[in-house]
Order: sequence, then structure tokens, then C-alpha cells
Amino acid sequence: MSKNTNIQIQDLTIVLIADRTYKSCEEADIKGHELEMISNEYFEDIFTGLSKVCKQVVSYQSPEELINNIQNHSNDLVFTVYGGSNSRNRMALVPAVCESYNIKFAGADVYARIVCQDKFLSKEFAKRYNIHSPDSVLIDYGIPIEQIKELKLPLVVKPNFEGSSIGIDESSKVYSYEDAIVLIKKLQDEYEQAIIVEEFIEGKEVCICIVGQKNEIDLFEAMEVYCEEDENFFYNRLYTAKEKHLSDKTLSHRSITNLLSENQQKDIKALYTALGKMDYMRIDGRINANGFTLIELTPDGYMGTDSSFADAARKNKMTYEELLKIIIHNALESYHIPYSNYKEN
Repeated sequence: MSKNTNIQIQDLTIVLIADRTYKSCEEADIKGHELEMISNEYFEDIFTGLSKVCKQVVSYQSPEELINNIQNHSNDLVFTVYGGSNSRNRMALVPAVCESYNIKFAGADVYARIVCQDKFLSKEFAKRYNIHSPDSVLIDYGIPIEQIKELKLPLVVKPNFEGSSIGIDESSKVYSYEDAIVLIKKLQDEYEQAIIVEEFIEGKEVCICIVGQKNEIDLFEAMEVYCEEDENFFYNRLYTAKEKHLSDKTLSHRSITNLLSENQQKDIKALYTALGKMDYMRIDGRINANGFTLIELTPDGYMGTDSSFADAARKNKMTYEELLKIIIHNALESYHIPYSNYKEN
């Protein structure tokens, strides 16, 4: 693929991969396997935002549709919010296609997405950078289920390869080993994958939003997810699929970056850098008196206009469109394609 070193963002075509499966968030099946797929509201946010900063946006529903049209996009940039279902590799499919066909893309590469999709593996990876996570046991077929009795109650039981809180509801927090074993077997039957069991961590629900490259972090903000009616709502509760997608509470974001020590911020940035090509990422966890505890690495985090990313950008006096521009800038820089004036003057 020849690279146009004079490319500028206003001349760029973005190829948006988004699998829209339900008309509205209000129609989502919170007990279904397809919560990572895209609502019309989210699609309109991202499509409209990208359309304002680039020459044009072309949208495809799936990796297969991208492959069928790949010959038209040798000089374009792929931006994926594809969610997929039923495959533990689903989040890596679009970047895998792009790498196979030598097409530029924004966001995490195949390796980073595979590591992050595996909850247990991602926590092991994060430990190398001094990032604490809950003590946990991965129950796969052949692994003695009694190992969970080494953990302290209460416990959280959830599928290992799911995102968007799929498989997580109020019953996922259990107060006895007997209840945990029943739930493990139920989830194994339903999701046909390994189940991770971890100690429950109380604290503020936090999304750490990061945008940048190895040598420069453009945005780093820890955003608390809180309930306006009860600021301590999540302190001893799980952030369930219902609360994420169909909450009857008023949920908002506010910055609590000041609750992270300098060393914690440094370690989190080191983890982000170590994963390689990322461009942007969300790191989910809890903050309490003991500091930050990692729950999940999310390279495919929700990027709508009401997202923690969008609110983090506004906290840093950056518009939604400017946020998208910087992500595109980072993606092009990773391919050594310079352009200027990606920020509004």
C-alpha cells in the first residue's frame, strides 16, 4: 500500500464498521449475548462526529462486508465500533482483517484486543505494572471448582470473555461458596466459556480514559460513574448490564483523577504503553482508600457523545469532534503519516 505523506484529515475517508442490531438502547435485551452490538443512537453519534471532521464516512455492518469492499479502501482509515457476538475473538476480527489486507485502522491492534478480551489474562498482564486487581480464580473445564474457597466472600461470578457487563446482574455478587458454585455452573452452560470468580471490591466505580501514543498522552482522566440520586449507589453494588444499558437512575460522570497517586497514574500509563498500538483505551475499576483496583481493560470502550470519554474530553476543554480528531491523528501517526491542524484554531 502506498502512503500519501501529505494526507490531511479533511481529505480522509473513514470506514466505520458498526453492527447495528437494535433501534434503541431502550430495546436492548440485557440478558442477551448481543449487548456489545451497536444501537442506532450510538451509531448516529459516531457517524455524525466523524462526518464533521473528515471528507466522508463509509459504513459497513461487519468484517465480511469490509472484506467484500476492501479494494475500495487502500488509502482510507478504518474506525471500528463493531461488537459482534458468540466468538471470544470478535473484538479482534476487524483489526485482523485490516492487518491482513494492509489497511490503516484506528484503535487497538489484534494482540491488545485479544489480551483485553480475556479478563483473567489482562489482570495477569497488568500485575507486571504494579496495578492491583481482585484476587480471582479462573474456572475452566477440568479446573477444580473448589478453588474458589481460597477467595474471601463476597464474590463476583462472571463470564471471562464478555464485555458490556454481559452475564452480570444483581445475582452475580454472591455471599456463599455454595451460591457461587451454582452460578458458575449456570454461566458455563449458558455462555460455554471459562468463568472468572473474583473477590468483590467496594469503592467508587471509575473509568480511566486514555488517548495517546507511546511518547505522548493527549488525554488521561479518571471519570467516576455515579448516581445523582445517591452518590454512594455503586460503592457496594456491581455496575450491572441493567445499570449500564437500562438504568432507571440518573447516571453521570465526574473527574476523580486527583484520587490517583502520581505512581498509580505512572503505572497505568506504563500499562497502556506496553500494550502497543492502542490510540485510545478505557480502563475500568474501583477506587477506595487503598487506591485503584483494576476490573477490566476496555480497548473498545463506548465512545458516544454521553460517554465517559466525551465527558473526559469536555473536562479538558475539548469538544467531541476534537477528541475524534486526536484519535485519528494518533492512528495516522502510528503509520508515520503526518498531517497538520487536527485541532481547531
